[in-house]
Amino acid sequence: MNHQMNTIMNNLDERIRAALESNGTSGNVNLSIAEELLQTFRGQSRWMNSVAAVMSLLVFGLWIWTSLCFIQTEDLGLKLEWGMASLFCLLFISFMKVWFWMIMHSNRVMREVKRVELLLAKLLP
Repeated sequence: MNHQMNTIMNNLDERIRAALESNGTSGNVNLSIAEELLQTFRGQSRWMNSVAAVMSLLVFGLWIWTSLCFIQTEDLGLKLEWGMASLFCLLFISFMKVWFWMIMHSNRVMREVKRVELLLAKLLP
């Protein structure tokens, strides 16, 4: 049964590959990173992504301020507080970066799934 499933999948892969080549696309429809980033601001969750982008910029400014305060202070207790605040800002910015990369990746996967669905719809009678 496993061999039969492999044969079916290989045939399906060959049919999809042939359909891609007959459409004039080799299967590589790649957007630049900037285009993918702009696509995160379209769709159902565009308001949430917009708020996340604004928050990320605000926290970046806050990180610069806390880092300067950390460098300028002489008191050890204050230095620890400014350092922890600066570290928290960096963690937040890193989290936002991972958030946007996850959104971009899911958009890329959905785009490819839709392409395959369209090709399968053309292939199947």
